Amino acid sequence: MYRPLLLTAMISLAVASSPVSANNDWVAAVLDHPSLRVQHSAIEAQHWKILELEAEQGFDFDIRSSAHLPIAEHFDNSFNRLATYDPYLDLVFSASQTVYDFGEADALIDAERALQTKARLAFANGFEQQTHSLFSLIIQHQKAQQTLLIVTVAQADIGLVQADLVRRFEAGLGTLADIRRTQLSQIDLETQVTQLVNKMDAVEHVISSEYGLTVDALIKTWHTTEPLQLTTQLDPFNLRSSAISQGTQTSLRHQRNSIAAQKNPKLIVDINTTLYDVTRNINNYRVAGELRLTFPAFDSGYRSAKMASISHAIAAERRALEQVVQQKALELKASKRQLDDLELRQQEAMQKHNNLSLQLTNMKLALGKTANDHAGLASLHTQIASAQIDLVSINSDMQQLLLDRVLLSEQIIQQFNVTSDQLP
Repeated sequence: MYRPLLLTAMISLAVASSPVSANNDWVAAVLDHPSLRVQHSAIEAQHWKILELEAEQGFDFDIRSSAHLPIAEHFDNSFNRLATYDPYLDLVFSASQTVYDFGEADALIDAERALQTKARLAFANGFEQQTHSLFSLIIQHQKAQQTLLIVTVAQADIGLVQADLVRRFEAGLGTLADIRRTQLSQIDLETQVTQLVNKMDAVEHVISSEYGLTVDALIKTWHTTEPLQLTTQLDPFNLRSSAISQGTQTSLRHQRNSIAAQKNPKLIVDINTTLYDVTRNINNYRVAGELRLTFPAFDSGYRSAKMASISHAIAAERRALEQVVQQKALELKASKRQLDDLELRQQEAMQKHNNLSLQLTNMKLALGKTANDHAGLASLHTQIASAQIDLVSINSDMQQLLLDRVLLSEQIIQQFNVTSDQLP
């Protein structure tokens, strides 16, 4: 559908001339990027939160002491409790277990599990964002590299014309002004070379410092990934953003269920073992069980208000998801129009380049037949180089737009062949 430039194809062939094996070093580098470490920590935090809530469902076992060291005492005759002036130390072992709570604790655990799933999906989206940034740098580097090759070829062609103009001037057949114009063209091209080299160095520095990778390896990965498969329409049910939103809604629903369960009775079993006067012996003890039934009688409407607030949050999350899907659909349509415009520009630029190439051929055939043909030759080389640079720029813009569309449809992981076991 999109015709690559001949120059682009030559460079791509040179880069990919050797067999490319599946190299996932870039995946590990992206996963280790600082921007993803915080999101990875969120997944681990949810894991520990779940373990904490699960541990709360087990037995609570406590050991405490009960001591008596008399200092001053006085008892009335009517006081029936046994009074002793001897010091003592008791040990009390107690265990408690909630037998039934109408699903209050289970709902909280399910809420945290839903948030953990959401955190993993959010990490995948973050991974796609970072992958997009990494290969956007590769597109910029390729653009600068291809443009540098065009400028270098133009320098060589204009250099030959300039040398010919000098010889003609020395023979009295040309003017000094023609030589000065070609020299200015060479200065402009030299400035472009410096800018392009600086651009390539800047990209290579970012890739090396932030990811610890080399541009050559990433270019091979990029060429093995192309062409990218485009999504013409978004399916909200297949979007990771939808799953993230559903995870939030599911967690909120579980939280609401947990609060609703708090309105019901709770059955708790307690077992207490007391060892009396352990400083003397452990022959005196008592084991007692207790079955407690607790019931929240009145909370001033707190739980009902909390449940209403959560219901509102669920509705708000649903509306936010609809807005995200709508925005993605609009951006997808806009990018389609941009691709169509780039296709038209590419056709026009290709036609312009072909016309200039034909003019160059005709001018070379007519050398010596006109007075200004040698001076015009340098200008024509500059125009052809400019047309080739425009084609490279258009092709680069198309690649970037295609990459943007894959990110928009949340398909980078699939299209870059990243397996699920590589992600946390």
